[in-house]
Formats: sequence, C-alpha cells, structure tokens
Amino acid sequence: MKLSSLAHKLHGAFAEPGCPVCRLTADSVHHYLGSLIYEYVNKVPTHMAIRAARGFCTNHAWHALEQITPSHLGIAILYEGLVRNMLKDMGEITPNSGRRQVNQAAKALKSQAECPACTHRATVEDQLLRNLLEHIDQPEFAEAYEQSAGVCLHHLRMGLDQSGYNAEKAQLVALQQTIWGKLQHHLAEYIRLSDERYAEEDMGEPGTSPRRAIEQMAGKKNLW
Repeated sequence: MKLSSLAHKLHGAFAEPGCPVCRLTADSVHHYLGSLIYEYVNKVPTHMAIRAARGFCTNHAWHALEQITPSHLGIAILYEGLVRNMLKDMGEITPNSGRRQVNQAAKALKSQAECPACTHRATVEDQLLRNLLEHIDQPEFAEAYEQSAGVCLHHLRMGLDQSGYNAEKAQLVALQQTIWGKLQHHLAEYIRLSDERYAEEDMGEPGTSPRRAIEQMAGKKNLW
C-alpha cells in the first residue's frame, strides 16, 4: 500500500474512535496554537493576523488559554497589542461624541480577517479530505476505512464538495453508507436493550452508539 504522509496519518486514525478527519484536524490545530503562542508570538505577521481577526474566535481563544500550557504570557503579549491598537483605531469616545465618532468606533471593532486558527483548520481539513479521496481506491486503505467510524456528516459534505474525484466520491459514499448502516443497527439494538425486559443483557457495542451517533452527525466537540 503506497500512501502519502497525510494518508498514512489517516490510515492510523481509522483505528481510533470518531471521525479521523476531526481527530487529525483537532491535533493539528492544537499544535498550531501551541507553536503560535511559543515560537511565533513575537513575530510581526502573527500580531497582524491577530489584530485583523480581532483575536481568536471563541473556541480557539479558550483552547489557547485552557489547553496550551502555560500560555498566559503569550496571550498577554498578543492581546496587549490587539487591545492597544483596537483602542487607537476606535478613537477617543466621550459621552458627548457624535454619530460619526461612534460609527468609527463600531467599524474599528469589526474583524477584517478570519481567526488564524480557523484558517489553519480549514486548510488542514481540505488537505486531509483530498488525501482521503486520492487513496480510497486502494483496497487495504478502503478496508481500514470501512472498519472505522468513517468521517462525520460535516466532513462527508466537505469531501463531496471537492472538485473532481467522481469515482472516488462514489466509493467513499458507498463505504460510509455501510458504516452508517451498522450504526443504525446498533442504535436500534440500544433502544431494544433499554427495555426493562432486557435489563440483564450486556449492551456490548450498541452501548456506545448514542455517543457515536452524535460524533457522526455533529463532528468532534468544539472543533468549529
């Protein structure tokens, strides 16, 4: 089996719970934020990106604060520059300021660019989905995919929105339908075994089906 480096990572992620694209994207975003906070925090392009976006989006801001350890100094450096320049762009506002001044301040609060971590996430997602489609015709790769949780609904839609890959898309959807067929069966079995008449029976694999259903339909928590 001949795989690119990203396809190799996907193949490894097939053995893990949940959508492999979600998992690898989340890992990449985490490392990106860590690199930004530690290695690039004093770089001008980093500051310009943060200022243009008016900071990280909600998910990535809290991720940086709570999951990149220790990150507080890096955040202080980035956000001091952000707040200082945002105040400058707003202009001084007093209780007697007119509509023009207030409108100028309101305009200054609007972001001029996407959260840089969101931009990174979208790039990674696109690369992973392209590699998934480019290798799904390899039997061993396809077999491993069929035994996995498959991609979530969001990433399946993204994959099908890629230009070209018509035959590969058909194979991906066929495999995904098989995966979802198993999930639907497990959900039905979970419902059956929840009846008090079967209280003594072990749920087994269907016991995790509600969580897997959410992962499949909604994707990884806090990824977007």
